[in-house]
Amino acid sequence: MSQPKLHENPKGVLEQYLTALQSESKIVRRNGLVKINEEIFENPLNVDCDLTLVFPEIYAHILKSFSDTSEACRDCAITIMSNFIDQLPLNDYYLTYILPVIVRRIGCPETVEESEEIRLVLIQLVHKIIQKYKGTHLLTPFINEFTSILTKTSTDPYPKVKLEVCDCIILLTKVLQRDFHFQSESYVKPVLSNFAHQHFRVRVAAVRAIGAIVLAGNVKCFEMSITPMAEKLFDENSQVRLQVTMEVGNWMLTYRDRYSFWHRMIPLLLTSLSDVMADIRNTATQHWDAIGLQYMEENEEDLKKKTDFLKDTPAHYPDVKRPNLGCRILVQSNIGKIVPAIGREMDGWQADARLRCAQLLCWLLLCAEEGATQHANTIARTLHRGAADDDSRVILEIKRASELFGYFITPDTWWPLLEAEADSWSALFVITNILKGSRSELVKDKVMQEVCKELADPDRCRVRKLKYQTNMLHVTEALMDLCKGDCVAVAEDLFIVNFTVYAMPYDDNVQFMALSNLDKLRSIEKCGRTLTSLYNKHIRRILADINSDAVTWSLLTPERCLLECVLLHSGSAMGSQLHLIAPLLKDSLAPPKVDPEVKLKLFTALSTVLLQRQSNFKSCDPAKLEAFLKIVIDEVIMPNLVWSPGRTAEAIRTAAVACLCSALQDNPEQDSVERGGNGDTNDEAVNLFPSKESLEPFLDQMVPLLVGLVDDNSTLTRQHALRAVCCLATLARQRGCFTVDILHKLYFVVLKRLDDSSDKVRSFAVHTLCALFKCRPHDYDTTVFSAHVDALYSAMLIHLDDADEAFRKEMLDALLCLSVVDPRLLMKKVKANIHLYRNKAAYERLSSHIEKIII
Repeated sequence: MSQPKLHENPKGVLEQYLTALQSESKIVRRNGLVKINEEIFENPLNVDCDLTLVFPEIYAHILKSFSDTSEACRDCAITIMSNFIDQLPLNDYYLTYILPVIVRRIGCPETVEESEEIRLVLIQLVHKIIQKYKGTHLLTPFINEFTSILTKTSTDPYPKVKLEVCDCIILLTKVLQRDFHFQSESYVKPVLSNFAHQHFRVRVAAVRAIGAIVLAGNVKCFEMSITPMAEKLFDENSQVRLQVTMEVGNWMLTYRDRYSFWHRMIPLLLTSLSDVMADIRNTATQHWDAIGLQYMEENEEDLKKKTDFLKDTPAHYPDVKRPNLGCRILVQSNIGKIVPAIGREMDGWQADARLRCAQLLCWLLLCAEEGATQHANTIARTLHRGAADDDSRVILEIKRASELFGYFITPDTWWPLLEAEADSWSALFVITNILKGSRSELVKDKVMQEVCKELADPDRCRVRKLKYQTNMLHVTEALMDLCKGDCVAVAEDLFIVNFTVYAMPYDDNVQFMALSNLDKLRSIEKCGRTLTSLYNKHIRRILADINSDAVTWSLLTPERCLLECVLLHSGSAMGSQLHLIAPLLKDSLAPPKVDPEVKLKLFTALSTVLLQRQSNFKSCDPAKLEAFLKIVIDEVIMPNLVWSPGRTAEAIRTAAVACLCSALQDNPEQDSVERGGNGDTNDEAVNLFPSKESLEPFLDQMVPLLVGLVDDNSTLTRQHALRAVCCLATLARQRGCFTVDILHKLYFVVLKRLDDSSDKVRSFAVHTLCALFKCRPHDYDTTVFSAHVDALYSAMLIHLDDADEAFRKEMLDALLCLSVVDPRLLMKKVKANIHLYRNKAAYERLSSHIEKIII
């Protein structure tokens, strides 16, 4: 008797295996399930079997095994049911039994199925069901079951389950297009929970699923998803960011409510245009172009006038590809809603978020063009805030955004917005870069003048802060680069700003920048080949603006820095401004209450000025120079030579007498005459005291002061005083006013310095004695003044036997030099005392020298 076929008697054929499913042994139960699967789906005899007859007979037994305690049994049961789904015809009858069981296993609040592998197999079965029934409406009644299963398993701990669930959700949104939106909100939160998963593939799948949910769901799905999607643009994995870019691009092309949410989606896509990965940037660019073109097609009638008169890329345009008209109009229509949000984000604590906002602002400005004008105030505040950011990446993007702002927004709009902030370095940074993008014809008139006027205000240009000085110089540089020859109209203000910074820089780099700007201004004004020519035109204004009380000055006071800089660097330009310089020197150096450090600095500068007289005073009117010198000596130097107690007063006396040395120092006739900065030569040497009449009035006051200074407590003061006596004697003899009285007043105090505690002072004293007696009047009668000559020779001869060998040599040379004053007297003193001294060789040499003179 032959065995009955399966379709003829399904229960009879499978009864023994179904009975095995009741066994307490899991091995027996598993074997029973395996045999059932083999008999139905692998037995060649049952290839053509009608499974619609088999399923009703055994489904209850198989579905019961979905809850078997053995994992292997559950796996076999699911495999059998999966095979049924593959081969059974489309009929919701089967789903009525299968889906509720799956819901109980993995779709309830408390997951019953403990094995993650079985959960994966179950979700794969759900995927297979959706895939098979996707062309029908048979799944509609089961939407609640699918929702329960998929929302629960979305949060499954097993990553493979998550991936499978996301594929199921994406497929379900397409299969149940008409009904999915009723349940769509339920899917959002479970899927969004996977955005933070450690596996990037899970994050990518979740992003894809959210993209599909939003397209098929209601408006609330979009609102719940847009912010988490924006956050995923900061994901460390490029695949995640790429997927976000594609999904948002797809929304902007196909989402039915996209016109209500342009302002929410545009920032995401534009942010991707600045991604570090080229493939993300390219994908975003393709989507953005397509969105703009589609927008133009959809609004063809409304945009007809604009497209008919569509211009080519403007002549004044950044060096980038211009977005199409649709993109530009989209941004112009929505920028007002986006920019305030960017401004708020720029105050956030996350540097990466601020960077993306700054990059987004660049794209918004590029697309909006002139359409950003009505929002210029908000944009300007955002740029101002971003310029002060601590992150250099943000600052770089703000720099680009500012330049784009300058390309499209007119100066009449942006300057009033930033004018009030000109005391902030970050505003100056923004202005600099706006100028780089601006058109010179729009800047060169009113705005250029107002910018320069603001910067030249003493309260601004005299601020000694690194960032402020640097950016102030950058503004002036940008103005000169932009407006070039038109800057002549504001040259004085530009000079004031740059010279002020040059005079009181924060550091050497800032000073070099200021000097470079001054040279650029000189080139623009075409006023000569050196900066002196520039100073000739503008230094008067600098001096006229120094109007504060010198008693209040310190080393860092701007007025002091400016005056010192004029003295040291203006060269021949100061020659025409001596009438302004003299009162300033008088006010700052004469009063006793002026800060000593200030006095020392200015005395040093004044000394340099007097030493460099050939260049500084070569173009000066002699009468003006004489008046200047009278004020400097009478009212500046002389009052500071008068003795007063204290170390501070001592230091000032030293500086003053050093300055006097510079004034008295005469240029030898053989010195070469310096050439002027413009290449002209000045054949006539500059003399501060060109005649007897110019020097003589000072001698009566000067000689007593020098007599006192030669005996000063300060070694350095004594040195400078001896130098001053030398210079004075030489100059007075040349001018014919060196008298016997002056000689006798001076030589005696100098003679005392031969016993000074300082070797340098002693050496200076020897040279000074030589200078004094070399300069003696032609009618100097040694017979009448023999006592003075005797005192001179006596003191010098004693020191010829000094313990210091170098000093002995100096003294011998001095005696050889001065032996001509009265050789017979000197010979007499040498012969009379030669047996008392140890330095026999020196005395013998001196005697020999005198004998030659007498003969």
